[in-house]
Amino acid sequence: MREHTVTVTECAATQLHELRELVGILTDAQYVHRPQGASSIASHVRHCVDHYTAILDGVDTGTVEYDRRVRGTALETDRSFALARLAEVRSQVCGLAARSLDRPVEVISVVDSDGSVARTRSTASRELLFVSHHAVHHVAVMVPMARTLGVNVPAQFGYAPATLASLR
Repeated sequence: MREHTVTVTECAATQLHELRELVGILTDAQYVHRPQGASSIASHVRHCVDHYTAILDGVDTGTVEYDRRVRGTALETDRSFALARLAEVRSQVCGLAARSLDRPVEVISVVDSDGSVARTRSTASRELLFVSHHAVHHVAVMVPMARTLGVNVPAQFGYAPATLASLR
């Protein structure tokens, strides 16, 4: 079997497109519905967008801070806003120049409940790949939530690309 190679921006753009499609088939009420003891689909979307935003900012600043997130934003309450923001983030990801993805970045992560951080070195492309893979897992949580709300979600949504490839 011949291996097909895609860029990390294509991988991320595909993931953002799937996420936007999922949000697009929900109603406003389904988007913000919060099952007892669980986060809403909207909360997962906000989390994914926050991570993509962190890497987009990191390409410019040289620092990626995934834990600098603002909760309770319009992403968690307004499905139309979320659809627009997902399209905007996808456009920004698609517009990243290959050379900017080779830039080194410092990743700062909160590693303890006391606020202690760890600092690691990476590249923008490695972090973009991480973020797109991280989003897969959130979609995997959102899909069953949507199905319990009666949404007909495409069968391939919520699976990691490697899983889909092995099923073929």
